[in-house]
Amino acid sequence: MKLKAKKDSTLLQLILAYHAGMSNSKAKKLIDNHTVKCGDKILKRPDDVVAEGQIVELLPKSQERAVKQDGFQLKIIHEDQWLLVVHKPPGIVSSGDTAVEGPTLFSHVRNYLRDRYGSREQLFAVHRLDKAVEGLIIFARSEEVKELFQENWKSVNKYYLAQTTAIPEKKEGIIRSWLREEANMKMVSYDREVQGSKEAITEYRVLKTFRSMALLEIKLDTGRKNQIRIHLSSIGCPIAGDRRYNEDGRTVNYIKLLSYKLEFEHPVTRQQLSFKLPVPGSFQR
Repeated sequence: MKLKAKKDSTLLQLILAYHAGMSNSKAKKLIDNHTVKCGDKILKRPDDVVAEGQIVELLPKSQERAVKQDGFQLKIIHEDQWLLVVHKPPGIVSSGDTAVEGPTLFSHVRNYLRDRYGSREQLFAVHRLDKAVEGLIIFARSEEVKELFQENWKSVNKYYLAQTTAIPEKKEGIIRSWLREEANMKMVSYDREVQGSKEAITEYRVLKTFRSMALLEIKLDTGRKNQIRIHLSSIGCPIAGDRRYNEDGRTVNYIKLLSYKLEFEHPVTRQQLSFKLPVPGSFQR
């Protein structure tokens, strides 16, 4: 985010001039959460002086950290006043009714915000990952930001890594089908549109093969429930550990599917953001 000073002012005054209605406290948090550059100089204080005509650039700090919340190790990849990007471990529900599901990732993040900033802090789920899936997930800190994400969700680039129990015939390809949830809550794939189905498109490419297994990079063009799991199973390459769409239908808490990269334009600052997780050692074996 770049701001040009129209007159001599403090850094705080400059930010408030560009963000009508923003409170002083939120503007100060914005400064704390960013590396603020003015030419070759780094500004750190709200009362630092910016001369007329100078350009100030706010760059997000590397904020990856782990915090204990309710006895849970919460891994925060990015945090600012509008959103959070969090590393979800496998075996926990993204969001939902805690009376039914128990503690969710959503409830841990919400409690973290309220403990840190006060009881009025709000949180909204932008999207979800299956319970057995690990990876990056976005939460919004206001309903407005959530709606901005959802209105432009197709522009968010979502990449996954999947370890499969077989090697695809083609090194890269596109899987297209229509998915419908059946009475047993299981998704079923159809090669044509049927009543109640939704089109699903998955791109894949093979990164590595070893014995009869493969490591694939997946790019989602649509985001249907269990889409990657059922699409890879449909081409004879089910994900390792995914018995629901492979063997006997038993559920497990961990499958070798990782939401490892997200790329998107920040819905408020319009800055291009990219977050990427390393490949887990278990995916290399």
